[in-house]
Amino acid sequence: MRAVIFDVDGVIVDVRESYHLAIKRTAETFLGREVPLDLIRRIKFSKAINNDWDVTYKVIRTLGGEADYDLLVERFTEIYNKLKFKEVQILSKDLFLDLRSAGIPLGIVTGRPKEDLRFVLERFGLEDLFDVTVDEDDVVDKNLRKPHPFPLHLCIEILGVDSAIYVGDNSADLDMVRTYRKIYGKPVKFVHFKRVVDLDLPADFSTDSEEELRTYLLQEASRSREGERVYPP
Repeated sequence: MRAVIFDVDGVIVDVRESYHLAIKRTAETFLGREVPLDLIRRIKFSKAINNDWDVTYKVIRTLGGEADYDLLVERFTEIYNKLKFKEVQILSKDLFLDLRSAGIPLGIVTGRPKEDLRFVLERFGLEDLFDVTVDEDDVVDKNLRKPHPFPLHLCIEILGVDSAIYVGDNSADLDMVRTYRKIYGKPVKFVHFKRVVDLDLPADFSTDSEEELRTYLLQEASRSREGERVYPP
């Protein structure tokens, strides 16, 4: 039995009105001028930057500004805490219940801080549905945080499985899975759920439909791995 491991932002919840706006407003605080959201998203997704504090810093520097990183984090957190109730659930609770009913181990690997992860899971009643969660605070060494494959490795090891499917929405997720395969050698399929971010990413499966995602995960999580290949290599 394969495990199914989920990203959170852009997969379980839509964060365009929370994290993305927090990046925008924090950057504007340091720059003293308006920053277009399309520029923020272009930098975040084209550079495969997973951590939104790092995205904010990159936006500020790209536009010729400077910022103390600790002060940036403090300001970002203040703004996000005012916006977080605008987050909208994407995948229904029923999807996770169906996977659990089929005996599929479930995990989360996210770049969210622990407090933010706990908030979103409790808010939408999902806190008891995942066997393992790995968040930003679980990885002490910043160099090993997502999109480095160590968080994925940690999740898979704690789950005690030898293969998995990772459901993500952007190139940072794809990079994490690809590098995991090279370093750790276990087969992990990458599913691109593109309900929010419709990027052109090579994946074992791509969809913006929850029903299609459910069907694929239920089928693939129980399929024999003998003679199987994953895409992209």
